[in-house]
Parts: sequence; structure tokens; C-alpha cells
Amino acid sequence: MTAPLVSVLVPAWNNGRSITRALDSVLMDPAANIQVVVVDDASTDDTPAVVEAIAARDPRVELVRSAVNGGPSAARNLGLPRLRGEWVTFLDADDRLLPGGLAALLAAATGTDALAVVGQRVWSDGTATWITRLYDQPDITEPGRKSLLRNPGLMFYASATGKLFHRSLIGGLRFDGRVLGDQPWTLRALLRAGDRIEVIGDVVYEWTRPGEGNQFSSITERKRQSAAFAAEAVAVAVDALEQVAGEAGQVLPAPADRHAIAVGYVDRLVRADFAGPVRRALDSRDPALPLLFDALVAFLAAAPREVVADVPAVLGGLVAPAMRHWDRVPGPTRQQVVEIVHARIVDMPGTPGGAYGRLGLLRLGVVRWAVRRLPPGAGRSVVGGLLALGGWLVARLRWMLPAPAPDRRNETLSSSRPPA
Repeated sequence: MTAPLVSVLVPAWNNGRSITRALDSVLMDPAANIQVVVVDDASTDDTPAVVEAIAARDPRVELVRSAVNGGPSAARNLGLPRLRGEWVTFLDADDRLLPGGLAALLAAATGTDALAVVGQRVWSDGTATWITRLYDQPDITEPGRKSLLRNPGLMFYASATGKLFHRSLIGGLRFDGRVLGDQPWTLRALLRAGDRIEVIGDVVYEWTRPGEGNQFSSITERKRQSAAFAAEAVAVAVDALEQVAGEAGQVLPAPADRHAIAVGYVDRLVRADFAGPVRRALDSRDPALPLLFDALVAFLAAAPREVVADVPAVLGGLVAPAMRHWDRVPGPTRQQVVEIVHARIVDMPGTPGGAYGRLGLLRLGVVRWAVRRLPPGAGRSVVGGLLALGGWLVARLRWMLPAPAPDRRNETLSSSRPPA
């Protein structure tokens, strides 16, 4: 059998209404020398029948059926051995490749010595498209030759979709977990690519997000809305960090470089995956808040101490929100906040670097001042009072600080409905 140039792996579960659009976005692309492997994760709707009908008229499509529902990582693992292409890419069954997207990725792959090609992604609710604030950074959006070490911002685009990977990168890699499952896989593959990552300016991938009032259910949405589900993601992140740090240890000889990768990934996890659920749980007084902070304390305890100390977002994204809403924080959770500060930050010598900005340094100073004056076993009421005072001071002095950068999460790139 002639090997295809590129293999596309599509995990699917109850996607009968969207799978045709997803597959059409691949099959109608000018890059015709492709293999499409769809793994049905024990759907209870008509997804298998829809895919079988498409495969009957297009031999490039293959259907693999799982007997049990194992989640997207298990589905991808089931499909990986079936991939025969020189290049590999991924597509979720409710998303789509934009017209010409696969051709643009392949042009960069075959026209350079790159081992991985990263295309641009947009979010879509079916009416408007946008990019998020954490995605909108030069390491991701500016074309050119990159590496994870020199361009740690690439870690904020850690999904396997929207990219091409040369098959030499993926040997022995497996996806793990129902949440965050593709992050360590993607980052490990990109680490193996070294400085042969080509970022292109073409927008190649459209990621479907629910619109206002849409009851669309997905793993990502449940994580965003539930502190309990976010706690599961934090627990999974312990192994994810170990995998990424382990890969860095294999491919990067310098200890300082390995440290930089670990710091970059923890920063990405805190800012993109942990901080939002913490804020939402506090705002909604989610009863699972203690469970979430239990998971966060465990994650920070498992991470190397010197790595956590170099990640400003630990204070800004996890501790500061709790300080601002101290009256909403249950007693056991207050002690967990103190443990984060005392055990992981205060005892470290020196002050983390310039990523804090003036507001972050002020928060750090207030917290360090409060906790350094208390023994580890200090009563919760005393600790809580001092931390609350710190939060109050930060809030009152905010007017002295420059306004934060505008939030571009809802910036509209296109107001027209995308073509089917």
C-alpha cells in the first residue's frame, strides 16, 4: 500500500452532527495524498454510521471503533498505530481545518528542513472568530523558525491540533488522561524537534467554542465551569509536568535549559489552566473549592521547589485571587493558601524575576511580609487576617499602578458566519 504524505487522526464521540463538516474540511483540501483515521470512542449516536458512509465513497477514510468509551486520549492512542504518513496531524470531530490549511502546513513541511510545523488557530462560536489573550503572543503568532527553549510562549499552544509532526518525532509517545491529555504529547514532540519548528502565519485551524447560551458540552467547558473537574485537571498536571521535564532531560544537556522548560510549562499550566478555575470558583462560591486547592497544593508540592519559586503566576494567579476574596474562602482552604505561600515561596531565597511587574511585586511583598512573621503552625484566624490585610492594601493601592493590558479574549476577527 502506498504510504500517504500525511495522516490525519480524528477522535470522535457522539459527533454525528459535526463529523461530516470536520472530515470534509480535510477531504476537500488540495493536499490529496492523505490518510484519515477516525476513531469512534463508543458513540451512542449515529457517528459510526456517518463515518462508514463517508468511507464507503472515499477510501482515504478509515474507521476504527472502540468497544468502550475511554476518552480522547485513549481514542488517539488506538489510532496512532494505524497512521502511515510521513507527517501526522490531528483534528477534533467538532472542529475543522480551514480551506487551504493543510496545504499551507504541508508546503512549509516539504519546503524546509522543519520537523514540526505550527499553523495559526482561531476560536469560533459559529458566528464570530477570535483569539485569546494568552494565545496572542509573538512566539505563537509571528512566523519564523522557533524552538520551545527560545520561544516558551509556544507552550500556550500545546494542543496537538493545528500542527504537523514528522513521524520521526512521535515514536513511543502516548496520550494520557481525559483532560490535558495532548499537552505533554505535543510538548514532548516539539522538544524533540529542537530548533526545527517552523511557525507559519496562515490560519489553518478553527476551534469550536460554545456561543452565549449554547449548552454545548465538552471536556474543556466542564473544566472551565466546575472546580471539581478543574481539580482533576490539576491532578493530571502532576504527571504532565513529569513527562515534559523528563523529555527535556533527554534532549537538553544544560541544566539551566531544562530548568527553563520546567518553569515555562508550570507558568503555562498556572496561567492557562489553573488561574481561571480558581477565579470562577471564588466568584461562584463553588463548594468544591477546597478540593481544587487540595489539588493545587499537591501539584506545587510535586513540582521542583526552585521551579515554583521562578513562576510569578503562582502568586498572581492562585494566591492573589484568594486574598482578594478572603471572606469567601472556607477555613480549610485558607490554610491551603497559606501552605502554598509558606512552603513553596517564602522559604526560597531571593525574589522571583521581573515578570511580576509592580503590582505582582507588591502582592509578593505583602504576602512575604505577612507569612515570614508567622510560624508554619500559626492559627488560621491570624494568618487569614494578615492575608486579608494584604489583599486590602493591594486593592487600595491599585490606583497607583498602570492599567493592565487590554483583554483581547473577545476581540472579534470576523463577524461573518464561517462557510460550512
